[in-house]
Amino acid sequence: LTLYGCDNSQNQSKPPVKSENKEQLISPYFGFLNQQKDSLIALPMDQAMESPEKYNYVIIENQVSPLEFIQNKIDNKESNGRQTAQNFANSEGSLFAIKNEIKSGDFGMLVNQAFINQYKIETFTKVQRETRPEIKEKLKEKYNRKINKSTTVAVLKDKAEFNLTVFENQQDSALAVFSYIQEDQLINLDFPATYDDISTWRVDDGGQFDHEAFQILSVLRSEAGISFVSIFWGAEGYELNFYQPKKDKFSSSAQAYGYSSPL
Repeated sequence: LTLYGCDNSQNQSKPPVKSENKEQLISPYFGFLNQQKDSLIALPMDQAMESPEKYNYVIIENQVSPLEFIQNKIDNKESNGRQTAQNFANSEGSLFAIKNEIKSGDFGMLVNQAFINQYKIETFTKVQRETRPEIKEKLKEKYNRKINKSTTVAVLKDKAEFNLTVFENQQDSALAVFSYIQEDQLINLDFPATYDDISTWRVDDGGQFDHEAFQILSVLRSEAGISFVSIFWGAEGYELNFYQPKKDKFSSSAQAYGYSSPL
């Protein structure tokens, strides 16, 4: 890789093992793309991006591209504050150039070489069909609740599935669950909420969990198992997460918000 050409020439006297282990895994970051899909700006996150130049790859849906940090830019007077492709030229943040041609996708997860070494992209097919009866029964027993609606939303090559289930409310307790099912393995991501007929899970959702609003962008496999990148759309913006498995639950290890309220 040309990425390491400079390092190798400077460190020829060092043992190869030290060179291979030099780069450590860093926490992923998120960004939004421009309309041409050749650049992205990093979204603000809880942890500051201390060294943008360390993020040298981006994962955009099922595509991986080398990434080059260009500069930290400030917003201008023309900015409407939206973190969208339409307002890209006016937005502030760390600006990166995407090296490969990107065919689809509006958001990317910024990572480094160590991450690419550990995680492999899994292709999946988006579907919309009712969850199989045996899976629904398993979920009903686990949560001790009746199901309002359960939909299979994605299928992997090994026939593993992602399902989105909305349970019936118990008084003001609302619950939606996103599940990964592979044979007997079941890993869940819970979305508990207090029911409100205006805003329950997202602002102005009308008390309904919109199956179209929560979407998988990328599926990744590592020694730890299946992980995924998701976007959750709301009336005023979007939330991006990188979810990783911990026993029978998914937990977010990177999260970002973007403002995209219609003008």
